[in-house]
Amino acid sequence: MSKRSEGYHQRVIRGPLTVVRALLANVQFAMVQIAAIALAASVGVALKQLPDYALLSASDYTLEMGKLRAIYEPTLGPLTDIFERLGFFRIFTAPWFSALLVLLTVSIVVCTLDRLPNIRAVTARSRVEQPSAFFDASLPGRGEIALAAPIGAQQVDNAAERVAREMRAAGWDAQFVTDPENTSGRIIHGDKFRRSYRFTLVMHTGLVLLLVGAALSGILGYTQGILLTNGEALPVGKIGSEGGLVIQNRGFSAPRTETGAFADFATDLAVYQGGVEVAQQIVRVNTPLMYDGWSFHQNFFGPSAALEITSATGDLLWSGESPFTATAEGAPYATLPIPGSDAGIELLLQRDTAGAAAVLIVASEPVRAGSSELRTLFVSVLAPGETASGPGANFSVRLNALSSYTGIIARRDPAALIVWLAAALIIVGLTLTLRRPRARLWIRIRPNQGHAEAALLLERGARAEQAAPLLRRIAATLSAPGDDARTVSA
Repeated sequence: MSKRSEGYHQRVIRGPLTVVRALLANVQFAMVQIAAIALAASVGVALKQLPDYALLSASDYTLEMGKLRAIYEPTLGPLTDIFERLGFFRIFTAPWFSALLVLLTVSIVVCTLDRLPNIRAVTARSRVEQPSAFFDASLPGRGEIALAAPIGAQQVDNAAERVAREMRAAGWDAQFVTDPENTSGRIIHGDKFRRSYRFTLVMHTGLVLLLVGAALSGILGYTQGILLTNGEALPVGKIGSEGGLVIQNRGFSAPRTETGAFADFATDLAVYQGGVEVAQQIVRVNTPLMYDGWSFHQNFFGPSAALEITSATGDLLWSGESPFTATAEGAPYATLPIPGSDAGIELLLQRDTAGAAAVLIVASEPVRAGSSELRTLFVSVLAPGETASGPGANFSVRLNALSSYTGIIARRDPAALIVWLAAALIIVGLTLTLRRPRARLWIRIRPNQGHAEAALLLERGARAEQAAPLLRRIAATLSAPGDDARTVSA
């Protein structure tokens, strides 16, 4: 029986892990994941999202979700409940969105590892020795450099060194060897940006860090919108947490230009920790106050009314600023309960007959306890400094002044540095990969020949015109001083 002989073969491994690995390394599968993440993010941008603090307590969640229901139930109807269960109102912190980011991260890592052998092969040093068929004029990128005079056998080494020196001066790695088909000849090889393709690893590292940073931002990050009237101070983050911060609005300004447009809006903001002031700054949209990992940005503002409510006996019931955070009939609107009673007031910012700013105040109370039907106590339009009351009301309302409130976005993102580093790596990786395409050049010199043969191989993105100045200098150095030389390209 003859001996069995086997040729070279690749060992094939089958099994569920191999199938999973092949799927994770598949570029099309990665594109599907990216499309799914982009679609989910688009939904997150289109739908108003729950604020971060609403996810810290059931009461805040119920309150904020109630606001979202009031916005979307008239148009979405029963879909609102389905969207809530799917986490569409908290997409960027939803577990399934984080799972998509993790899956894409793993896919990129596996895909990169799978392509490492190819990257090593593509960026490996090229063979300098080449046969005559390699310089065949019918192949792309081949040509001849016409010499003013043939190079003698004793000058070939010197000519090869001069060519290599020209290549190095132009930023190419250069070396030369003996022509394998003619021991008197030399082949010079220049290689530029050989390692450029390796910078795709830098870009992939940036993508992985970006996804990790996005996942960490969703899990550990915190964003809170805080509305502050003049002089008001409110806590940041979860109340009662150790090392909690309090921010205070020491003054808001929004000056206008001659045309009536806002020239600027800024808040004099102070930060307290443990009752001690730890930071203070004038904050604007692009000039946040930074402290202990927190950033405080100017984000929004609006009008407010400084009110004073007193009882019929002259006791002070409430004093402060009521912000107009809603609209009614196209005008700023606010409501305020009267402390110690079932009554309340509605405020509508408008202008009086003279065109000056004024506040329409409507005071009302339930017809009977627990009833949703209201009876009006009094209606009045107040200018700053005026007071309103009514025969059936046991309180009076004084408008002290019209002012403004400020809106501050407090943000803490422990993954911000990771995201910035990731963005830098992606930009660097893309730039060095796309802007530095590899180019390789072979020059073959043989004694007593009136020309030198050239082969120029370019990676995608490189242009032959970029190598033309080098070829002209090579032609000049191979020709006798003072003689003309020309490059003939195939």
